[in-house]
Amino acid sequence: MRRRRNRRGAIAIAISLCVGELAAAPRLAEAHPLHTTLVQLTYDEHAHVLEGSIRVFAGDFAAAVAKHRGAPIPDDDRVTDAAAFAYVSSTLRFTDTTRRPVALQWCGSRRAGDVLWLCVCAARSAPPTALELSDQMLCELFDDQINIVQAVSGEKHASTLFTKGDGAKRAM
Repeated sequence: MRRRRNRRGAIAIAISLCVGELAAAPRLAEAHPLHTTLVQLTYDEHAHVLEGSIRVFAGDFAAAVAKHRGAPIPDDDRVTDAAAFAYVSSTLRFTDTTRRPVALQWCGSRRAGDVLWLCVCAARSAPPTALELSDQMLCELFDDQINIVQAVSGEKHASTLFTKGDGAKRAM
């Protein structure tokens, strides 16, 4: 009889722990475990334009922009285009073969749920094969940040991986 009570007590404790874990699940689901950005670079060989599409989690991006500006994190994870571009251009940098910076221009953003798609471009740019880049977006927030850059120029495709503290690397 005593064993049954102990078993029932152990089962009750196990069930309550599981219920507690399930109750916490929505909060855990809100926090994504991956700290990544994805930059997709496309080079138009005829127009000599390099376009970058950047995918980033809105909450992480808003926190990074706020930190960069020395401002509080907005409640709705929204940032102005000017603040977004200032942050992107300070953390995603391109240089040509002579080590001169390649000027980026802002071409907009759109939000899809918790994800932001940011657009930057460089007119009269050299092809990615002649560029180096550095991507340190969100590295000031997360030690495990991983930034992936995929570049396409004609038939050439390349992927480059950046982690916190990485210097410039060949774009392609």
